[in-house]
Amino acid sequence: MESAALKKYLIQVADQLTPESTLEDVIEQLSLLADIDESENDEALGNVISQDDLEKKSKKWLK
Repeated sequence: MESAALKKYLIQVADQLTPESTLEDVIEQLSLLADIDESENDEALGNVISQDDLEKKSKKWLK
């Protein structure tokens, strides 16, 4: 994750903190945002598979 994106996400998460929030909550939210960011980048680069291909691959995995 780029430092600019990390800073943006830190600010976003910090704005949503409550007195009950823990460091684990912050890390969980940052991890989720990083995963979403990575998925969107993969999609933009065309690194995706179709639903049909996923179903075929998962059948092989689950044997």
